[in-house]
Amino acid sequence: MAATAVVYVAGAAFVGWGDLRSRLGDFPAHLYLPLAGLSLANYGLRFLRWELFLRRLGIRLDPGKSAVLYFSAYLMVITPGKIGEVFKAGLLRERFGVPLAHGLPVVLAERVYDFLGVLLLAAAGLAAWPGPLVGLRSGLLAAAAVPALLALFQVRPVRNRLVARVAARRQLARYRDSLEGATESLGRLLGPADAFWAVILSTLAWAAECVGMWLACQGLGLEVTFGEATFVYAAGTLVGSLSFLPGGLGGTEATIVWLLGRLAVPDSAGAAAALVIRLFTLWLAVAVGLAFWAPSRRLLLETETTASGPAKAGPPAP
Repeated sequence: MAATAVVYVAGAAFVGWGDLRSRLGDFPAHLYLPLAGLSLANYGLRFLRWELFLRRLGIRLDPGKSAVLYFSAYLMVITPGKIGEVFKAGLLRERFGVPLAHGLPVVLAERVYDFLGVLLLAAAGLAAWPGPLVGLRSGLLAAAAVPALLALFQVRPVRNRLVARVAARRQLARYRDSLEGATESLGRLLGPADAFWAVILSTLAWAAECVGMWLACQGLGLEVTFGEATFVYAAGTLVGSLSFLPGGLGGTEATIVWLLGRLAVPDSAGAAAALVIRLFTLWLAVAVGLAFWAPSRRLLLETETTASGPAKAGPPAP
């Protein structure tokens, strides 16, 4: 958070603090609630996906405890690449008796489908993008390679070879069975049976944030179409993810300002739009995580193995 303050102050100084403050001060207050609602819709759809993933692997949790665990992890969105959310898998094991071979694939599948959903939105927004793509082609091509790698991961001999290569290291040899179980679970979640609905949920969730980007632009009086706003937000999110910076800090904001600049939006207006949308997408998520974590520490940190007995992580649900 301290680094965020430094980055934002430096950015404000670069674009002109007075102009930026004026634009933010003029932002319509009546848009705050819709912007927050759109982000909460994003979180709700992704929680539904989390629940479906758990059930797909035969994991049954009390809905209330599952919600506490899931939303508390939003505190970790400001870690590089959201890698801190892996603590959900650790808590699934320590609090509910779910093996890491099931918990980790769920977390990884979430990240994969988030990436695919945002990538699809970027591709859709690209159709409405009138500006140049100089500097974006290599990044978009790298992102487009992800689906091909996922398809390759579905080939069982490829997965087996990957496990064999990893387990060949002496330090990891004793984890071979767990690695095989984890790759099998991940392959199941990434398979065609689950990919269809998971991609739809992910795309709808992130489309809500793109609507928020468009609303932020409208509130600032910017002549940006919904298609353009979709591309700006999706591309900024992809850049932030691929940069592996904490929460995409700096990378996402800079990309949003740069892309809006390609649409002849002044830097101060672009910076204001980036700050508004990040407030309701990144920092609202952190606030939600804190709101769930603070009153639930006993559930998450109690010394017993579980609160009400271990969850059953049996065969996949039909």
